[in-house]
This record gives sequence, C-alpha cells and structure tokens, in this order.
Amino acid sequence: MAKPRAHFLLGRAEWFGPGGLPVRLPHEVDAPESWDGWRRQRLRPTLARFLLPAAWSVFFFAAGLIPMLLHAVGHGIGMSTKLGLGLWLGGFGLIWASASMISSQQVEGSPLKMMGWNLIRIESILLGVLVWIVQGNPDGSITIIALLISIPLWLSHLVRISTLLAWPAGRWLLPIAHVDIGLSSIDEKWMAESKRWARRPLARRHVKAGEMGDTRLEMILFGLRHENQDFIAIHLVHPSGVILDPFVGAPVGQDITFSQLGPIFADVPSGPSIRSSFGSPPVTPVIAAWPSDLVPIWDSEEE
Repeated sequence: MAKPRAHFLLGRAEWFGPGGLPVRLPHEVDAPESWDGWRRQRLRPTLARFLLPAAWSVFFFAAGLIPMLLHAVGHGIGMSTKLGLGLWLGGFGLIWASASMISSQQVEGSPLKMMGWNLIRIESILLGVLVWIVQGNPDGSITIIALLISIPLWLSHLVRISTLLAWPAGRWLLPIAHVDIGLSSIDEKWMAESKRWARRPLARRHVKAGEMGDTRLEMILFGLRHENQDFIAIHLVHPSGVILDPFVGAPVGQDITFSQLGPIFADVPSGPSIRSSFGSPPVTPVIAAWPSDLVPIWDSEEE
C-alpha cells in the first residue's frame, strides 16, 4: 500500500502551527448524508498572511494621521500635507493591496474581484470626501472632524478583510470514473458551462442574498486532475473571489478575529444557513474509488 499523502486533503502541518497535522479542526463539521463520498480539501489559511501588512498599515495610517491632527490644532511638526496624506492613504492602500495579493495566491483567486469588493462601496466615496476636505483646508475644526472620522473608516476596512480571511478556506472533492458526469441533466438551479468533464468550471449556481445569509454567493462545479485521477470539486465563492468551506460550525463566527465587529462590517455568510440550504450535489457521476495514497490513514481504518 502506498504511503498516504495526507497533505492533499488535510493541508500542510506548517499551516496550523506546532503539534502536527490535525485530524479535525474545531470548526470542521461533516457534510450531509447526500454528500457521501465527497471529502473536504483544506486550502491554505489566509489570515496569517494578512497580519504583517495589517501591522504596517497601522504604522502608515498613524504616521500620517497624527502629524495632520497636530497641524490642524495648531501644533504641527513641519510635515507637508502631501506627505501626511500619502502616509494616511497608504494605511488604506496597504491592506487593500495585501488582500488582493493574498487572493492571487488562492485557488481560482481573483485580485480584481478582491479589489472591487474593497473599493466599490459607499465608504470609498466617503474617503474621497475626507481627502478633499483635508487637502483643501489642512487646518481648522472641519479637518479635525474629517481625520477623526477616518479612524473608524480605516478600522471598518481592517475588520472587514480580517473577518473574511478568518473564514476557513476549503472545497469538497469527489473522484470520478467517467468524463460524462451528468451535466446534461444537472439540477435546474445550476447553469452548465460544459457538456462533459474538463479541467475548468463546469457549472455555476448563483445564490442570492438571503438564501445562505445576507451575502450573495456563487457555487461552482469545477473539474480538476491530481496526478492520474480526475475529480470534480464544489467551490463556494464569496463576492471577493475567496473560496469558503461550506460545512463549518462554531467557533466560526464566534471566537474568530473581531467577533463583535465582524458581523457589522463584513458580509460573510451564516454557517448554519449554508449547511441547511446547501442542498445535494448537482450531479451524480460514476464515482471512482479514492486513491489509497490520498486518503489519511485514520480515514482508511474507519472505512
């Protein structure tokens, strides 16, 4: 029997810190019975890669904000308004850019979607107004108010991105034995993009806001090949392009970063709503046996 390569499904041990590769993480729950045969593939967690850019963002934001506030109250340190604005806006730009870079390193990640998710908001107009006020009148009470308003505005972006990246990343896989996976008779909620299996998106289902929480989502049936085995995968895609594990429970949404502020600023879905509304697999292909070297030892023993 070949040596199991647990990292294919469980991820790499260094993703989860000391203590080796965990068999089950605290938030992971089993899929419904209708998903029998499908297995979770953990994707690389993203929040840890956001910590350093977030720390530098705090530095740039404060380095621009504090001198401009001092200047506005009549105790400036000689920093030019342009430099102060550059540093201040750099605090915003750094977290936007880092989120897009993280997205580019994900499975099917889209930096443009991530940037759009961050910028196409009413808050972007507010930020533009604040810049116009500070640049046009660098001293006075209205500038002080504008700079103070920028603090919760910057915090809202930080919380929003952190809450999204804290959601576990994962997708569900099924090995198949034939390229005809039943796309011609796919569930009516789905829109097929191919007649048979291929290594690309095969079908999509748009989930309106309210079905699985307050966030619009997209479910994608995706074809992939690992070594000599063909698979189909289900991706639950956030508007930012991030792939979310659909079958999670507590502590997701409770003990994660910014658990109180996160639901206010972030449009992440509801875990219980996903589990109750996710439905059954959209196709019923001819299933192949899982390659023994891809299944963790403890799973093999249970079977």
